[in-house]
Amino acid sequence: MPLPRRRQTPSLAAFSHLIPVPLDPALQPIDPGVLVGRTFGDDTWLFVAPARARLNRDAFSHLDATALRARSDAGIVYADSGRIRGRDLVGLDCKPQLNPSLLLARDYIGLPLLIRGSVFTRLGGLRAEHGPAAWYDLCLRALRAGIGFDRIAATLIGLPQQLAPPDAAAREAVLQRYVHEDGGRFEIRPGLVPGAFQLRRNFDSHPTVTLVIPTRQSGPPGGPPYIVGLLQSIEASSWPLDRIRILIGDDRAEDGIYQQSRTRLDIRRIVTARIAGEPFSYARKMNRLWREAETELLVLLNDDMTIQSPDWLEALFTFALEEDVGGVGARLLFPDRRIQHAGMVGGLYGGCGHPWFGQPVGQPSYGDWADVHRDWCAVTGATFATRRSVLERADGFDERFSLEFNDVDLCLRLKTLGYRIVYTPHAELIHYEKSSRGETPRPGDEVALFLRRWGDFLADDPMYNPQLVRYAEVQPRAESYEAAWMKWA
Repeated sequence: MPLPRRRQTPSLAAFSHLIPVPLDPALQPIDPGVLVGRTFGDDTWLFVAPARARLNRDAFSHLDATALRARSDAGIVYADSGRIRGRDLVGLDCKPQLNPSLLLARDYIGLPLLIRGSVFTRLGGLRAEHGPAAWYDLCLRALRAGIGFDRIAATLIGLPQQLAPPDAAAREAVLQRYVHEDGGRFEIRPGLVPGAFQLRRNFDSHPTVTLVIPTRQSGPPGGPPYIVGLLQSIEASSWPLDRIRILIGDDRAEDGIYQQSRTRLDIRRIVTARIAGEPFSYARKMNRLWREAETELLVLLNDDMTIQSPDWLEALFTFALEEDVGGVGARLLFPDRRIQHAGMVGGLYGGCGHPWFGQPVGQPSYGDWADVHRDWCAVTGATFATRRSVLERADGFDERFSLEFNDVDLCLRLKTLGYRIVYTPHAELIHYEKSSRGETPRPGDEVALFLRRWGDFLADDPMYNPQLVRYAEVQPRAESYEAAWMKWA
């Protein structure tokens, strides 16, 4: 899409509270003296962008002193950006609100940056030894220091496509320093796609975890019950088996399948048979089961699964052990290795939907979001790593959502309590979906309750972006391109 020619617009110089920090192609300040040896106040903001960037005229309304004062809790503000080739707008980078796990996987924040002067001073300024990744380093230091971040969901600048982001080696050096300064609790490993990384917790000793599994001993026609295959696959886990407890809630009293298996797992089984005519409630059953568990660490796990990555528990509890994380979900694939779950988006398809549903694993996704760990508003409860204390604080599942939405509702309630919800593709499982309870139409009263409770949130999911579509494959809306294209300064 060709860009319009430049029009007469206000200058950044008109904003006395702003200090422009134009960057050279190596993303270093053209004039280092703008930053070196200076102390900045709370009402001063540094506007950091490449000198060759093209400014959107709408940017001036966001850069106004009044607009910035409204972001009183923010020390760093970032915005969406466009990619320009010649006079063509060839792409938009639409960013979620602060997303710590995504920031550790890749520098999604990028440029432009608005940095409160007092925050820049408090953080000790720019560590120039990190070269083009120095701004990424600054953002990670701000994250650790608890500095508030805010996002402008509008395309403020266009970046020449030939302006390369910091290379993987420079970002890895920043990440290695970050985990070292954190005391060595974590290590950095290569991600699943080029240029991405994964955070992995170092376990000096593995804590005991309970896998909470509901079943009705269903299985494929002519085959053994799914739970038999699940238990066999769990035995291949790299987590020490003597630190794994299995708690099964079985709707059938017959225990022959367990007697016949030669498992090394510590299994406790509770019969959860229903009386005649009693409707099935997944939420009620799971509430009973997790309260029976005797460990703090839990994984709620459907029985119609097989584990694909032996280190799946390490991947899940890399995040689920963090105090500010309420739950962690895995990447779930259908048996033909199409994606069933890679996080959930509020407002997608009018509810809370699965992006990339049915897409072959490994096929490119917007921002590589299906292939990196990141925060989402919700993850499926089919594989959900959490802590007993978290579920107790939330009082578990709302049993009014007997079949559908109970997992999403739990995630959203955890977010209102201040917890993060994380997805990791580094824990991968095959899912024979809905075998734990069978196919049942969504009850209308549960749909109505869900939309009444969460409708406002679904209209603007902070882990998504209003410039992205909600009724098709994740990509920028045509209107987002048009809005950016029409307003370049």
